[in-house]
Amino acid sequence: MSTRDSGGTRDRRAAKHERLLEVGTSDHYEDAALYDFEYADRTDDVRWYRRLARERAGGSPILELGAGTGRITCRLAQDGHPLIALDRMQAMLDVLSQRAAKKKFAHAIKLVRGEMVALPCEDASVGMVIVPFNGLMHLYRWEDLLTCFREARRVLQPGGVLAFDVELPDLEWLMWDPVERHAITRFVHPTSGAKLVYSTNHTYDLQTQVCHVRIYYDDAPKAGQPFAPPKTPRKLVHLAHRQIFPEEIRNLVAQAGLTLESLTGDFLGISLRRGIQSQVVVCVRPD
Repeated sequence: MSTRDSGGTRDRRAAKHERLLEVGTSDHYEDAALYDFEYADRTDDVRWYRRLARERAGGSPILELGAGTGRITCRLAQDGHPLIALDRMQAMLDVLSQRAAKKKFAHAIKLVRGEMVALPCEDASVGMVIVPFNGLMHLYRWEDLLTCFREARRVLQPGGVLAFDVELPDLEWLMWDPVERHAITRFVHPTSGAKLVYSTNHTYDLQTQVCHVRIYYDDAPKAGQPFAPPKTPRKLVHLAHRQIFPEEIRNLVAQAGLTLESLTGDFLGISLRRGIQSQVVVCVRPD
């Protein structure tokens, strides 16, 4: 193979990878009602961020990155905190706006459509920056993650807190069979009423540390009949998550000029170990 052919192959692979990342950053968030339905039972993080905000935010604004539909945002507003809610997906911000208006918290929340690597705030203007529920896993290069941490440091007041949670990489899970379907679950779509089956599989790219999750939505079989995946799914959603390892967090936080206060597991304040799902991180901008 010629050098030119090798270069062309690399270029095509790079272009395909970039397309997968773009789709993997947006696909899962376009149906905001279904997203809300799927994660309605996730409450441990809500309690944890509310407690942290009570203890550390004071009266200063909280900047939430990847605010989504406001699952955490509105609870913080309910507690009396002023918020800036940033998300790249307009569909998610629209639902957040409706939820805030319905609960009469709209006055406390400023909605911003934007990216986590360019924060729309003045220097030293917020008391806390939070990035809940794996939001940072959509930053696919360590340089982007470092930029986000540096931006958080810039907008934080001295002594202010950056808090976030990301999945703890599970190497055994990452290397599962990419064809076999997992998490097979029957459910009824919250808006259409369609009876569906949810299932997933994934492929882990060792070179980029990105896990490409495929989420399948298929028509549910009749009651009592087993589910057999069809050749063509009713709907296929791509979700890209870059795996972030604990030592990478420690390194990049330090490079950004932040002090790591704690790195614990599953919102319980426990050490990381096998079986932990979430790394929960608290950093401080030094005085």
